[in-house]
Amino acid sequence: MRLKRMVLPGEPAFYHCVSKVRGQEMLITDDEKSRLRELMRRIAGFSGVEVKSFCLMDSHFHMVVKVPKWRDVGDAELIARMRILYGDAKTDAKLSSWKLWEQKGQAYKVVAAKAALRKRMYNLSDFFKTLKERYAKDFNRRSGSKGVFWSERFSSALLAPEKVVLTSVGVYGDLNPVREGIVRNPEKYKFSGLGEAARGDVSALEGIRDLIEPVPKKNKRVSLDEAFAEYKNIVTAKLPEMGTGTKLKVGKYEGTGTKLTYDYIKGAAIGSLKFVGKVALVALGSALTIQDYAYTAHKYKHYDEYYSARKIRRSK
Repeated sequence: MRLKRMVLPGEPAFYHCVSKVRGQEMLITDDEKSRLRELMRRIAGFSGVEVKSFCLMDSHFHMVVKVPKWRDVGDAELIARMRILYGDAKTDAKLSSWKLWEQKGQAYKVVAAKAALRKRMYNLSDFFKTLKERYAKDFNRRSGSKGVFWSERFSSALLAPEKVVLTSVGVYGDLNPVREGIVRNPEKYKFSGLGEAARGDVSALEGIRDLIEPVPKKNKRVSLDEAFAEYKNIVTAKLPEMGTGTKLKVGKYEGTGTKLTYDYIKGAAIGSLKFVGKVALVALGSALTIQDYAYTAHKYKHYDEYYSARKIRRSK
């Protein structure tokens, strides 16, 4: 039985999301990663979901995203977002259809079509549904393949808007190519937020700043350079030891005897006990106590403690 996905409807929230290729086959080549990254950006531009960190691997991807609070989108902005997602030709065709409906006295169809598009915005599930379906369809067309591309629905963990949580999860994704022996320096990996930030991409730098400072101060924000430098220090502290072969040894945090562990659990929430309890109440509709769910406490060098909700049991 699937655990109900934890979301915070009506509130801005961060999520760590993962999706895997069927059978974990290595199908996402570098060229495919470029296509997936471009599609990710287009769909984000349409939906309003903000990708703060990502890492695209051969068999799966990681993303840390923020879903802002839903807001109504005016017609001008709606059309601009349609152009990002569909391109000019398809958008113009849709607009022509709407105009024809209005001329025929069927304005209600236009209202319904616009409402359906607006409903897809600021929506975590729709963002990944659109991304995965469109990419899979395009991949099958290019490769002549048939059938499913992705192995299952995407996994998500609701994240507390706290630096220790967001940076830990972001770095976990950014270190994937290091753990797989692809690069020794994660900044050299082209298909990650960290790699793009290292090359000066402003959007990627802003994403890292939001991991470092998820709740901006009223008067002054940390600069992009300061945020990037701090994030690099966190990455360095968590770099796993290099092995002698093409793969890495079991990772350990530098200077500690702690195994490189990360409890990513489907449908989970990661943060303080107070945060986990709050979101469980909102997402599952019932109050939880410490006895209602298992948790793992993490305390690493230079970092505070946080918790990962795991096997949540619904009260009878």
